[in-house]
Amino acid sequence: MGSTYMLRGECHCGAIQAMLVASKATDALQMRACQCGFCTRHGAMTVSDPEGHATFVMREGQLQAYQFATRTGTSLICKTCGVYVGVMLKDGGDVWSVINARGLAIWELLNRVAEPVTYDNETAEQRIARRKAKWTPTEIRLTR
Repeated sequence: MGSTYMLRGECHCGAIQAMLVASKATDALQMRACQCGFCTRHGAMTVSDPEGHATFVMREGQLQAYQFATRTGTSLICKTCGVYVGVMLKDGGDVWSVINARGLAIWELLNRVAEPVTYDNETAEQRIARRKAKWTPTEIRLTR
């Protein structure tokens, strides 16, 4: 197994924390700036690694889940501080996600320039397939 790189962040109040164990160095990870209305309004700068692993740890009752448009993903927002921390896709027992490096203040990634991306022409099926291929396998943990 090759090297791994641990990236950690949390929402403003600390109720939602995220960890990305990346398979490559931070400068090799693609940073994306989705151009949809939700992401641009939040100034999102997302990252994922299909060869890595992500974990979201959140206090029970702190997650505000939000779906829009194709309803193929669930945006994760802290109920207390309002920070958008990422998006997850669930299929059966599997979960994939992208992490909002800006919202989680992951300092190793904050100086990066995000590549603008647009997914407006994807069907729901194409969107799900892309996410499964490009997003990070993820674990969601709830704490008290």
